[in-house]
Amino acid sequence: MAALLLLVVAIQSIFANGFIFGSKETCYNNDNIGCFSNARPYNNAHGKLPESPEHMQVEFLLYTRANRNTPQIVTKDAASIHGSHFSGTKNTKFIVHGYQDDGRGPWLKKMAGAFLTKGDMNVFAVNWAKGADNINYAQAAANTRVVGALIAQFITSLHTNTHASYETFHLIGHSLGSHISGYAGERIHKIGHITGLDPAGPLFEKQDIRVRLDPSDAMFVDAIHTDGDSLLELGFGLEKPIAHADFYPNGGEKQPGCVHEVGKHLFSLITGKIEGFTDRVACSHMRVLDLYIESINSHCHFRSYPCANKNDFNGGKCTSCGHGCADMGVTAPRGHPHGTFYLTTNAASPFCQH
Repeated sequence: MAALLLLVVAIQSIFANGFIFGSKETCYNNDNIGCFSNARPYNNAHGKLPESPEHMQVEFLLYTRANRNTPQIVTKDAASIHGSHFSGTKNTKFIVHGYQDDGRGPWLKKMAGAFLTKGDMNVFAVNWAKGADNINYAQAAANTRVVGALIAQFITSLHTNTHASYETFHLIGHSLGSHISGYAGERIHKIGHITGLDPAGPLFEKQDIRVRLDPSDAMFVDAIHTDGDSLLELGFGLEKPIAHADFYPNGGEKQPGCVHEVGKHLFSLITGKIEGFTDRVACSHMRVLDLYIESINSHCHFRSYPCANKNDFNGGKCTSCGHGCADMGVTAPRGHPHGTFYLTTNAASPFCQH
């Protein structure tokens, strides 16, 4: 019981640090992204206001088949867009990382490479490391609003300068990157597709749809939940279904092959070193990346069964397609069926069973 109390205090000290009473507002008019208030419902980040674009220095790193290994930094300026390998006639992916991560990290490069193997397209890795690298998680959560606004501004410039259709854009966000993608989609009418990869739960679970990813943010929104356990069990993901199609591999928490020892990870929470996402600290939260990357070029389709909830799944009640099965990952259906889907995966690569 004492250890449980210590964990609660540790979590509160990390997430509640810097709570602000009363509403405030900050404006970034010089950047043409408007003003941001911490009034309801945007008080979910304990009153923190987003930091400036100047501070965060968001980068858009373009990978194409002409430059698979060395990305081009592209800005919203017309000259930069026209001088890049970007093609407005091709589909475009945006990959957005989460808390204490980096847009130049290995998993983003791996995902970009997988997409370029699959087809000839534009792939942007969004680097907001300076906004994500903050010991105060609440500040990073607040920063997602500005990053989303900058992505929307950049996509609008791509559309204006190359006539790329908004429907050809697909945003894929991990953790906080899921909600960033939602903020971007909210600002653009008819973005084609948003995928949330284990959308962040802390400060977003049970919040107003305006502060998190939701189905109105794109023409099709899907989400994969792999770490929806409670914070007391070090679950970093969001359990609630938030998309047109929500997928829950292995029940959506405690992924097979991951070690689940809460006590050994308490020090990482207390010191704020959640950036040490390893197989032992946040394996289930990071497993979604392996699953999604595998889905891009796999001949196995991660078949998922319609299922009302985790208890039914664990009770073996979700083993038939009923009104329709759905594939988890890149081949997730943009039409019907929609709803919640459950599946079982292997504990190691290859993860797909059928």
